[in-house]
Amino acid sequence: MEVLFLKHNMAKPVLVTGFEPFGKHTVNISAEVAKDLDGLEIRGHTIQSHVLSVDYDGAVFTSNLLNESNFAAIIHLGLAENSSNPRIEIRAKDILDFRIPDNSGRHVRNTPISGAGDLFSTIKPEDWDIDTMIDSPVISQDAGEYLCNETLYRTLLKIDENTPCFFLHLPLQQKDAVGLVLQCIDRMLRPPCIDVGAGAIILDGKFLAARRAPSEKHAGWWEFPGGKFEEGENVSQCLVREISEELELDVITGESIGEWIFDHGDVVVRLHVMECFVTGGTMKLHVHDKVQWCEGPDEVDWLGPDRDIAAAISAKLRLHRQHS
Repeated sequence: MEVLFLKHNMAKPVLVTGFEPFGKHTVNISAEVAKDLDGLEIRGHTIQSHVLSVDYDGAVFTSNLLNESNFAAIIHLGLAENSSNPRIEIRAKDILDFRIPDNSGRHVRNTPISGAGDLFSTIKPEDWDIDTMIDSPVISQDAGEYLCNETLYRTLLKIDENTPCFFLHLPLQQKDAVGLVLQCIDRMLRPPCIDVGAGAIILDGKFLAARRAPSEKHAGWWEFPGGKFEEGENVSQCLVREISEELELDVITGESIGEWIFDHGDVVVRLHVMECFVTGGTMKLHVHDKVQWCEGPDEVDWLGPDRDIAAAISAKLRLHRQHS
């Protein structure tokens, strides 16, 4: 994954917060990561970092800061001492129930924060291709009942849904926490995913690759035929229509191959890949200038993630041959 750094700040800053050490800890990884990120630029936005105190003042720092500042995105960092994986927290609970006092001695037990109920992070993790991210983060709906949860909750009370914000819990041991946070910020700032169908047209144990014509965007690269969903379409309906338009072939769809997310820079595409089988028509090319029937993933120069898709299809076909 390539994180897009730019030389000049052209937009609102990104806010990153970490916490001071607390309890028995003499170091808090979230504070160290926040300090390392301060001043970096990503997608034209400068990162502004703050290390928060582990008390009420720290919990309300960001919500107070929002009275005078606007941010392109907000990511709170904290220590997850009992977790083996980073946790992407998507829910802030309307409860404080401290198992230990905070650094000021405040020890709140079983008390609502606002009484308005739980709040949810303003990110879309389904657009994040999380399986490919550094250090294998997991989605969590339990940010605890301590300062981490309180900080996220008070921030979410203050922002609208157009400001991406969530809490990232970092384990005690992690290979590249800075890299993971940069990936998260990159995903928070990039455009929403566009859903695209891609058809793996299969015949006699091979799959069809099509080369983009010179007049088309990404000319000369090979891809699976397909295109953007129209309103109300599912994957199968999209592929039947697109393959008819692009190749003048009638197809039916089979099993799902999977989903892949790819960032082209100006647009982020979520590819929904399905098996397709020709039932009629005579092939005629409209947006491509050449096709090729392939057995493996390395026979043509694929566009974007299509090489990985070709590898998955090839593996599926080999497995099918072994069991037939």
